[in-house]
Amino acid sequence: MSKTDNTKNKKRLNQKQKIDLLFIWSMLIIPIIYWFIFYLYVNLDSILLAFRKMNGTWTTGYFANAWYELSTGGTVLQNALKNTFIYFIKDILMIVFHFAIAYFLYKKIAGYKFFRIIFYMPALISGVVMVTVYSSLIAPYGAVGQLIELLFGECPSFLADSRYATKAILLYTIWVGWGGHMLIFGGSLVRIPLDLFEAARLDGITPLKEVIYIILPLMWPTLSTVFILTLTGLFGAGGPILLFDSAKLDVGIDTLGYWMFEKIWKNGAAAYNEVAATGLILTLFGAPVILGIRWLIERIPQVEY
Repeated sequence: MSKTDNTKNKKRLNQKQKIDLLFIWSMLIIPIIYWFIFYLYVNLDSILLAFRKMNGTWTTGYFANAWYELSTGGTVLQNALKNTFIYFIKDILMIVFHFAIAYFLYKKIAGYKFFRIIFYMPALISGVVMVTVYSSLIAPYGAVGQLIELLFGECPSFLADSRYATKAILLYTIWVGWGGHMLIFGGSLVRIPLDLFEAARLDGITPLKEVIYIILPLMWPTLSTVFILTLTGLFGAGGPILLFDSAKLDVGIDTLGYWMFEKIWKNGAAAYNEVAATGLILTLFGAPVILGIRWLIERIPQVEY
């Protein structure tokens, strides 16, 4: 091959690389701009709002007030923090139950097709409809309310009573929360080679050992991912509080997310600084915990198959 041919080939190659590079950047430019505007700018601005007044002067007052509200017993914000932790612990515990349900459905227990539909159906119906149905069921005039009144002589108004409101909403989130993780775990179980189970049965393995020594190690990438994603929602855990609190009842059902929404909704821009300071404090406490637990989870070796 002559030098002229080599030069032409290099030019063609360089031209092709430029076209490929142009295509790559044309695909990346929009998400990069999106990240700068809607993530980097928004988060930096939120940090600045925690220490900056509307007139542009700087202060630590918002930060100090937010810390006082979070650390003082009996405040609305501390109650919202407590409720958020309750929902978060429920989300963590439900991972175990979702895995158990997915496992039994995978094993095709009697009526597994029926149970699969029943468990997933709430996820297919509008949240507004589900909240309305649930509220009617547990109301004193509803079917469940009438049954409770028949058995105990009286049925309280669960959603209007501060003693029961959060517990009632928590029960609702358990009822309608089976769909997503059940599908994810079911898909992960289907990927496990059947040969492993057949060989284990020949060796006389029990169902419990099958779960511990075969299923859990092979499903660990999926389980750890779900756990970490749930962990990142530590301070965002909650239920459809806005739908349940449509009458704006003061029954102590606030979560952190709902508290922030209500602050902005009622006070507008005047509440930005307080909400930003609260979010910054929660981030300073939550980020090290989440990153530390993630680091520990990633130390567990994964099984390739």
